[in-house]
Amino acid sequence: MNMMARLIAACLTMAIAACGPEVETHADASAPESIVVAAASSLTDVMKEIGALYAVEGKPAPRFSFAATPELVRQIEQGAETDVFVSADTEWMDYVAARNLIDASSRRNIASNTLVLIAPAARVFDMTIGLGMDLRAALGDGRIAIANPDGVPAGKYARDALQSFGAWDALEGVIARTENVRAALRFVEAGEAAAGIVYETDAIAAGDAVVIVGRFPPSSHAPILYPAAVVSSSQAEEARAFLDFLATDGVMQALARAGFRAPQ
Repeated sequence: MNMMARLIAACLTMAIAACGPEVETHADASAPESIVVAAASSLTDVMKEIGALYAVEGKPAPRFSFAATPELVRQIEQGAETDVFVSADTEWMDYVAARNLIDASSRRNIASNTLVLIAPAARVFDMTIGLGMDLRAALGDGRIAIANPDGVPAGKYARDALQSFGAWDALEGVIARTENVRAALRFVEAGEAAAGIVYETDAIAAGDAVVIVGRFPPSSHAPILYPAAVVSSSQAEEARAFLDFLATDGVMQALARAGFRAPQ
């Protein structure tokens, strides 16, 4: 009787083992793909929220890669796995479009932003942004943190805005150039810089750690737009679905809560 029981158990084990791989393969084949979204660092918090909203819809939660826009472009050029690219300016999206690295027909602007001057909450100063602004004097012996203006969109906007008011040259030697806008924010949050120029959404994300000293008028720099597109090398059907999701009411509300504005 014991022998018979062992024989039956062995047969059952082999039957299960034989069926197991086939069932697993079928499940993998039917499961929707989890796409990779490369997004500018200023989108870090809101994109995580958007990813969670997407998953609530029964979709596969996206995997995100956050960095300065030029770094994301470098990764795409080098063949990094990327399905959707969201830039912090139109120039870099134009750059990848000219090299056929995105599906141009999928391109759309999803949000806009505002450039602001911030200071640590413990060391706030008064400043009227405009012609004749003496930002250097307001810094005292401190520095001002901005993203690297030689390529990072937030830094380029900051340089253009300061130049438009004749305040850029006076800051020679006191600019802390950072790898991205979130790094500039961290400098100010930690009190390692007396001021910083970031997006309003970054200042909102910092909570009580920083104070907005003033807002730069849109006329002082190029429009701050966030274009998104499907990357040409992507084979994921889910990529375009996620891009379409970015235009839904729920996403628009999430962007607005974070301080982003509708694209103009």
